[in-house]
Amino acid sequence: MSENIYNIFLLFENDVFSELAYRVHQYGGAQEHAMEFLRIQVEKDFRLATKFKLTGPFTRQQFNARSRFGDSHHLIEEFFVQVDAGPAPLLCITPVKDGNVFFNYSCSGELDVNDVAQTLGERGYMDDWLVKYTNTSGINLSLLIHDDYFLAIKLAFNKRLYVSAMKLLVSCIDSVAYIEYGDVPGPQPFILWLDAYADLAPLGITSAELWEMRNGILHMTNINSKKVRANKVRRISFRVGGLGSATQNPSGDVYYFDFYSLIQAFGAAQGRWVETYNNNREKFAQFIERYDETISDSRQTIYTTSESGH
Repeated sequence: MSENIYNIFLLFENDVFSELAYRVHQYGGAQEHAMEFLRIQVEKDFRLATKFKLTGPFTRQQFNARSRFGDSHHLIEEFFVQVDAGPAPLLCITPVKDGNVFFNYSCSGELDVNDVAQTLGERGYMDDWLVKYTNTSGINLSLLIHDDYFLAIKLAFNKRLYVSAMKLLVSCIDSVAYIEYGDVPGPQPFILWLDAYADLAPLGITSAELWEMRNGILHMTNINSKKVRANKVRRISFRVGGLGSATQNPSGDVYYFDFYSLIQAFGAAQGRWVETYNNNREKFAQFIERYDETISDSRQTIYTTSESGH
């Protein structure tokens, strides 16, 4: 019994895919040989392919992210609906660059970043965070954030290196906010993320005030950002221990909040944020796309320095 199988060509300009080309074959051979058949036909099929305009363009980064867990074909779902391809069509996807088919790696399932690196001749090896933190229940986001950020925060805090610990904490908020919102104009993702997920009221501070403190300590290791100096935002700082936020008296023109309470507030906010991924599985593709850009102490690249691997 024959079935329709598809050679799909992704036409991109400036790393954005808004159009594809395709060629359909009726194939009656063994299914395990169908993919090889499509690969052999790639060059010929591209010259004879029919174009299809996508209503929802996507970037190369989005395509690579979806390839990481083997469902990049969902980005072109509208095409399969249009040609009535059925729920699980057999297909081969090939990118096109400057009018020619272009690929330097091939896979038949989920994209393995270390296999890609080794295939392309790179000597380094790095633990793939997606593999390391994925189990039968999904991606363990809480453990991932803990290992990549909170191990260092706890180490600095327990050594009483409180300024360094605070720098790491606000940088962590920067990172999760970027993962959630990207590099967007307008309100800072840092503020948007805190307003969406964190309850700072018990600390007696606002997200905008914490943002200005963050600017001061990260850029200059002080609490005097431009807006604070201009008296546009209240000057805040942090303390460890002492009176609770609700009963403390302001010291001069600086309001002090409890550092550990901020850590607890962030932990609760992170829990609410992670829950959104349980409620909306489509967010995982965006998470993977943006988290692949991060670097971490727990994901150092190991390089071989000789042919023998030593």
